[in-house]
Amino acid sequence: MEIVCPVCNGLTPVEAFCPQCGEPMLDGGPVEDYLGSYSPYMEKSTWQEQNYCIHLLYCPDCHYDVRAAWEMVIV
Repeated sequence: MEIVCPVCNGLTPVEAFCPQCGEPMLDGGPVEDYLGSYSPYMEKSTWQEQNYCIHLLYCPDCHYDVRAAWEMVIV
Protein backbone atom coordinates (compact mmCIF):
# COMPACT_ATOMS: atom_id res chain seq x y z
CA MET A 1 0.00 0.00 0.00
CA GLU A 2 1.03 3.54 -0.69
CA ILE A 3 -0.20 6.95 0.52
CA VAL A 4 -0.85 9.32 -2.41
CA CYS A 5 -2.56 12.60 -3.23
CA PRO A 6 -5.88 11.89 -4.98
CA VAL A 7 -5.58 15.03 -7.14
CA CYS A 8 -1.96 14.47 -8.21
CA ASN A 9 -2.84 10.90 -9.17
CA GLY A 10 -6.08 11.68 -11.02
CA LEU A 11 -8.32 9.91 -8.50
CA THR A 12 -10.30 13.04 -7.61
CA PRO A 13 -11.26 15.78 -10.06
CA VAL A 14 -10.88 19.42 -9.03
CA GLU A 15 -14.35 20.92 -8.94
CA ALA A 16 -14.02 24.49 -7.72
CA PHE A 17 -15.46 27.76 -8.96
CA CYS A 18 -13.88 31.19 -8.74
CA PRO A 19 -15.45 33.30 -5.97
CA GLN A 20 -14.81 36.47 -8.01
CA CYS A 21 -16.18 35.61 -11.46
CA GLY A 22 -17.82 32.19 -11.05
CA GLU A 23 -15.76 30.42 -13.71
CA PRO A 24 -14.30 26.94 -13.11
CA MET A 25 -10.88 27.01 -11.46
CA LEU A 26 -7.96 24.91 -12.71
CA ASP A 27 -5.42 22.92 -10.72
CA GLY A 28 -1.96 24.46 -10.97
CA GLY A 29 -0.38 21.50 -9.17
CA PRO A 30 1.21 21.18 -5.75
CA VAL A 31 2.37 24.47 -4.23
CA GLU A 32 5.79 22.96 -3.56
CA ASP A 33 6.41 22.83 -7.32
CA TYR A 34 6.57 26.65 -7.26
CA LEU A 35 8.94 27.04 -4.31
CA GLY A 36 12.32 26.02 -5.67
CA SER A 37 14.21 25.10 -8.77
CA TYR A 38 14.53 21.43 -7.76
CA SER A 39 11.28 20.97 -5.81
CA PRO A 40 9.36 19.29 -8.68
CA TYR A 41 12.05 16.60 -8.70
CA MET A 42 12.14 15.98 -4.94
CA GLU A 43 10.53 12.95 -3.37
CA LYS A 44 6.93 13.84 -2.49
CA SER A 45 7.35 12.50 1.04
CA THR A 46 9.96 15.19 1.77
CA TRP A 47 7.46 18.03 1.49
CA GLN A 48 3.92 16.72 2.03
CA GLU A 49 2.69 17.75 5.44
CA GLN A 50 0.56 15.76 7.85
CA ASN A 51 -1.31 13.69 5.27
CA TYR A 52 -2.36 16.68 3.11
CA CYS A 53 -1.20 17.82 -0.31
CA ILE A 54 -1.56 21.59 -0.90
CA HIS A 55 -2.45 22.62 -4.47
CA LEU A 56 -2.66 25.99 -6.19
CA LEU A 57 -6.05 26.54 -7.83
CA TYR A 58 -6.33 29.40 -10.29
CA CYS A 59 -8.95 31.06 -12.47
CA PRO A 60 -7.85 31.37 -16.10
CA ASP A 61 -10.30 34.25 -16.66
CA CYS A 62 -9.71 36.72 -13.82
CA HIS A 63 -6.40 35.27 -12.51
CA TYR A 64 -7.65 34.77 -8.94
CA ASP A 65 -5.75 32.02 -7.11
CA VAL A 66 -6.07 30.15 -3.84
CA ARG A 67 -4.46 27.21 -2.05
CA ALA A 68 -6.51 24.10 -1.36
CA ALA A 69 -5.64 20.97 0.63
CA TRP A 70 -6.53 17.38 -0.23
CA GLU A 71 -6.18 14.60 2.29
CA MET A 72 -3.85 11.83 1.23
CA VAL A 73 -5.41 8.41 0.56
CA ILE A 74 -4.15 4.85 0.75
CA VAL A 75 -4.10 2.93 -2.54
